[in-house]
Amino acid sequence: MTSDQDPATARHPKFASAGLFVLVSVLWGVPYLFNDIALQQIGPLWIAAVRVAIAGLALGPLLLRDGRWRSIVERWPSLLLLAVVEVALPFTLIAMGQRTVPSGTTGVLIALEPIFVALIALWLTRGRDMTVTGWAGLAVGILGVITLLGLDLTGPGALLIVAAALSYAIGATSIPHLFPDTDSLTIAAAMILLATPILLLVALLSEPFVLPSPETWTALVVLGLACSAAGFTAFFSLIKRATPTTASITIYVSPIVSLGAGIVVLGERATLSEGIGCALILIGAALVLRRKATPDLNDDVAADRAPQRADQA
Repeated sequence: MTSDQDPATARHPKFASAGLFVLVSVLWGVPYLFNDIALQQIGPLWIAAVRVAIAGLALGPLLLRDGRWRSIVERWPSLLLLAVVEVALPFTLIAMGQRTVPSGTTGVLIALEPIFVALIALWLTRGRDMTVTGWAGLAVGILGVITLLGLDLTGPGALLIVAAALSYAIGATSIPHLFPDTDSLTIAAAMILLATPILLLVALLSEPFVLPSPETWTALVVLGLACSAAGFTAFFSLIKRATPTTASITIYVSPIVSLGAGIVVLGERATLSEGIGCALILIGAALVLRRKATPDLNDDVAADRAPQRADQA
């Protein structure tokens, strides 16, 4: 046991991993609920900008440790690209899409990310590495999307959220190639800091600013500190204590949390067709992730290179 380990955590590693798993699933399942709350008063661009600014204030000091700030100076073009596709663009698209899409459905549509990652990998490898399970997951997930997009309930906003999931996937597949030797938490802090001025400028030029009420401020603080900053920290800790494969399961557990939160807190109602579409997407994501969990996977190496995003939210 190293000197910086908590004795209780060291004695009960499985308990600690289970707790982190639940924490990450909750933190990345509720942001859509708080987006809905904030949207009642302020615009989607300001929600994305303020949320990222708060997360940046929390994670920014990490870059001062061990000279991590040099990553921004030395790799700023790559980090800027990542800040756009992993933070600025998806956060904005999600908030805009939620003006017409329920929070629970939003969480499920974001679970398309591993399916998009598989499609990108399929395109890059021309299908050489795709297994029967992978093909089945893609087919089931796409069927779920078709089912959901055919509902009047989702409207055009669903396309924006699907685009956000695609943007997340592009960033996720880019991280191992752009930053093979950089730890994920440093990447997360750097890209959030770079995304902050971009989103603030876009919001200033595009939307009028309305002074948030205490309830809206609470939602924004939860989005920034809990769902983004704490969510990242907990996710990276889970990868270290368990495996990237175990951590990736949160991708299709958190949508269940978002569905439950929307029903319990906001009184959202899920139709039978919507439930079928959501179930198909989650099953498809599970099959795609199962395809990745091959017996010869080196989890220690994957932990250092695991593609991460600022929220799954």
